[in-house]
Amino acid sequence: MMVSATACSLCWIIITIVLALTASDPSNSYNYGAVAVTFFFVFFAAFGSGVLSVPWLYPTEINALEMRTKGAPLAMATNWIMNYMVAEVTPSGIANLGWRFWIIWAVICASFVPITYFFYPETANRSLEDIDRFFEGEPGLFVHRNKIATQLQRPMVYEEEDARIEGLGGRGEEELVAEEVEIAEKRE
Repeated sequence: MMVSATACSLCWIIITIVLALTASDPSNSYNYGAVAVTFFFVFFAAFGSGVLSVPWLYPTEINALEMRTKGAPLAMATNWIMNYMVAEVTPSGIANLGWRFWIIWAVICASFVPITYFFYPETANRSLEDIDRFFEGEPGLFVHRNKIATQLQRPMVYEEEDARIEGLGGRGEEELVAEEVEIAEKRE
């Protein structure tokens, strides 16, 4: 996500620069326009390869089981509302600000890098149960210093927990405790 957001921001910066140059040097507007159009395509490639998938995939990975059915539709609604907002503000933004309008998108895309770094735990190589275990430990708001939250490989603590549960015959601790209570009650 951070690489995609950085690439998107760089595309907007380049588009802003070449459109500003077009305004100051109209004789080369064709060449500057070609560069701007090229970077619009590069932007869409960068956006599609990373940031675009976030509202579709991340909420289903990060939400607890009981919240997944609520989190995914909320993310989709937010995604479409923001798409509508972009479609509504862009024409008037270009008309009123000209090339300066693209600075806004460059800043927004650049802001995704620290937001992702500080607040988004890594979900690659983790099961949905691993994500639940992570949040059961109450990791706090900032995850950038949490090794379990940021490492790309599956944390060993989750593999050890899976092995321990498998050693229990696939039953969780709650089931085993309930079974022990039931046996103790029968003895009495």
